[in-house]
Parts: sequence; structure tokens; C-alpha cells
Amino acid sequence: MTYVRNGWGLVRSQFPSVIILFLYQLLWGLFFYRLIHSAVIALLSRYPDPPPNEMSRVLYMIEGQIELGRNPAIHQHLWMLLGLIVLRLLMTPLFQAGILYGLRPPEEQRSGLPLFRGMKEFWKPVTLFFLLELILLALPGLWVVPQLATLLPWLVPESGRMGPLLAMVGLLTGWAVYGWVIRQVLLFSQLGFLFKEGIWNSLLISLRHLLPGIAISLILGTAGAALFLICGAFSWIWTGLTAMILQQTYPFIRSLLQIWSVSSQYELWQTKLHKG
Repeated sequence: MTYVRNGWGLVRSQFPSVIILFLYQLLWGLFFYRLIHSAVIALLSRYPDPPPNEMSRVLYMIEGQIELGRNPAIHQHLWMLLGLIVLRLLMTPLFQAGILYGLRPPEEQRSGLPLFRGMKEFWKPVTLFFLLELILLALPGLWVVPQLATLLPWLVPESGRMGPLLAMVGLLTGWAVYGWVIRQVLLFSQLGFLFKEGIWNSLLISLRHLLPGIAISLILGTAGAALFLICGAFSWIWTGLTAMILQQTYPFIRSLLQIWSVSSQYELWQTKLHKG
């Protein structure tokens, strides 16, 4: 596809941004893993396996409910987890601003790494668009989440009903499609605002050309899923150092595909803008 091929040319000019984004995701994954690992190991070390009797498991669950309310170590882990999530939310629009700045022609860019220059120049509008995206993505949850909670009791294995399961899959699929459309529309709107081409015009372009945008997402999304499965399969087959290298390689691939996707959508936006 032309837009994907042209987007790759923009990725090559942003390769330092790919490396920085890869290191950020690697560190994020490391800290998140260490936090979860320390909490899970502490819980499993107290689990009665095999239990001397069924009552020991019941007592374990009761103890867990009591400790959730008064154990400072659990509160510390929860606050640390919340802090990591908030940090992730704060950093996401900054990296998005840097990636979008890197799409500018080289002659229009100032000195310095485009990623950091974009964080400085574009962080305010990109953060506002990011907050708007979070709000719009969460709004359907006010209706979807209660519907899922209503269907959940019907998924008991003894019931043997496929209807509730299909209904839940339909709701989640619809929410995912809605989320993609919102991201696509807001991405084009950001491009129109940041590159002084008009938000409304860019929004119309995103709606008129949803099919090419879907094709870009499917091509790169399928490539990312295939590479993830390949890395996972080889990690299971080749354990040890090889598996560790493959596991650490995937964040780099994910960072590369993330910037490639934005660059390809930018090529679509720019092409349709000039034709219009």
C-alpha cells in the first residue's frame, strides 16, 4: 500500500525517536514487572498448596480480605501501581507530540532531536486532544460496563448458553471499533491543527477516507500480531538467552510499528488534503 510504503520513509528519518521510545517502553515494562512480581510472589508464598483441608483455602481468602483493608504493604503496592499508571498517562501525550513534530519537513524543524523538540512545542495542544480522547473513549463505558455486568452471571459453565457470550463479544467489539474511529478522527484533527490546515477540514478527510485508514491499521496491526506470535513461539522453543533476547526485541518492534502507523496515517492525510 502506497501510504504504508511512504510512511516507512518518514520512520527512517525518525529512527532516534524509535530508539528512545523503545527504551522508555523497556523501562516501563521492567518497573511494572518488578512491582507485580514482588506482590504476586508474596501472595503465592502464603497460599496453601496442597492444602491440608478445604478450610485452609477459605481462611486464606478471609485473611486476604482483611489484609486488603489494613496491611500497609498492600496499600504501598496499590499506590505505586496507581503512580505508574498516572506517569504513563502523563508521558503518552508527550511522546505523541514528539512523534507528530517529527512528521514536519526537515527544513521546518528546529535544531535538536525532533522528539524532544516536539515535546516542548506541541505538548499543550496534544495533551488537550489526549484528554478529549480519554473522555470520548470512556463515555460508552457508562452504558457498556453495566450491560457486561448484567451478562456476566449467565456465563456460568452449567448454563451452556452461547447467547450471552456472543452479546459480550459484540459489545466489546463495538466499543473497540468506536475507539478506533475516535482515535482516527482526533489524529487527523491534531494534524490539521498542528500543521495549520484546519481542524474541520481534516476531520472531514478522516471520515471520508475511513477505509484507507482501516487498511493501514489492519496491515500494520496484522504485522505486529504476527511478529508477537513469532517472538512468543520462539521464546517457548528456545529458552534461556535466546528467549530473553527475543522478548526484549519485541518492544523495539512495537515502537517501530507505532511510529510507522502514525507516519502512514499522516501520508494519507497529506495526500487527501492536497487532492482536495
